[in-house]
Amino acid sequence: MRMITHDEVRHNVAPPRSIVLPGMVLVFLALTLAACSADKEPAENQNATVEAENGNCRLTTDISAWNAFKVIADRVAGGENVPLDDFYDYAELPTLTLWRESLEQKAPPAQRIAKWLEGVFWEEMGRKGEQKRSPDRTDYLHNCNYSLQNRERIDARLAELAGPRKCEMDELIRYWTDAENLPGDITIHFLPAKPEIRILEGNLFVDTGVLAAGSVDQIIGSSASLLYRRYQAIPGTNPMELEGELSVAQAFRVLVNEGVIGWIDQAASLEFDKNHPALYKVNLIPENFFLKAQEALGLINRQLGKMLDDEADMNTRGRFFAEHLAAMNAFSQTGYGMSAVIFHRLGKDRLKEASRSVPGFLATYQEAALLNPVPAPIPGTPGHELFETVPPLDPDLFLKLHAMLSRVFPEQE
Repeated sequence: MRMITHDEVRHNVAPPRSIVLPGMVLVFLALTLAACSADKEPAENQNATVEAENGNCRLTTDISAWNAFKVIADRVAGGENVPLDDFYDYAELPTLTLWRESLEQKAPPAQRIAKWLEGVFWEEMGRKGEQKRSPDRTDYLHNCNYSLQNRERIDARLAELAGPRKCEMDELIRYWTDAENLPGDITIHFLPAKPEIRILEGNLFVDTGVLAAGSVDQIIGSSASLLYRRYQAIPGTNPMELEGELSVAQAFRVLVNEGVIGWIDQAASLEFDKNHPALYKVNLIPENFFLKAQEALGLINRQLGKMLDDEADMNTRGRFFAEHLAAMNAFSQTGYGMSAVIFHRLGKDRLKEASRSVPGFLATYQEAALLNPVPAPIPGTPGHELFETVPPLDPDLFLKLHAMLSRVFPEQE
């Protein structure tokens, strides 16, 4: 299993057209087919299962690929020997075509998807001969089977997401990401795919296995977080490509982005079904996020003060300092802890306001963290909430760091 990371190496101004959900777990799930023979419901009617907008929701949910997949599964279960052409037709459905495009250079052609999907039902249909083996194909088969085994759970959760909770998802998306930054149309497609959530322009692709293995709340938060990353996160340059104070400043920009993204996603609290073929390995411990925050803030207090006082030292060590933060995975976990302090001490609206500015986030964090007990308790100490364990920066360091960030990001002041 590959972890879905917070994409800490990609922090350039222009985000890619297709990005994968951070904060969850990047895995690889299966996709399955659905086409129709002459005596079945026509494919165009299956594809019409796109949910209409509800009330003021500006969000469309598309379950056509999932429905088409179930049709194929039912045909096989009924004893039909489904021809390869029908699997190919499924791989060419509009949702599948967009999903394959989102994979970019790694996109498998429709013919390969068709053969993978045929492999899901190989023994049931009495196919003969050896199937070509590859890690992608094997993962795909396992993940498709997981969706099949949990189809009733998936159907129940899709009924929520396409119905009563769709407006809730739309509201969360539009709370965190400014409407003018979002695409005019947002469609969330549900399909058996790799175990991840992907984005391509205004289309999100949610794997049905992830939906079954997690929860509706997680899908809502993860979808909003991914759209925030794509359309609202503060743009900038990869700190590893810079030197001196510019590298340090951009590292704090990354920390702000990752912290807010992780908070929207509730990354420290994600849980998955232990029977999922890949996501069973995810074992997140919330206390670890706050221990990391204490460790990273201690490093910042110890090392950054001297660098801010000595231009030559900053020029020499700025990038190494940013690399150190990246190496210890400080961006996502420390940013999450800092966001938690702001949220719990000052409220959701203050966190949203702070998320638009690097120096503003630091100032809001310091204000919130000064309300925490001194000395900071160890995360997990009975009688203390986790957000209470994140300490403020040293006052003198805070003033110098805030001044530097204000110089580098004057438009955010």
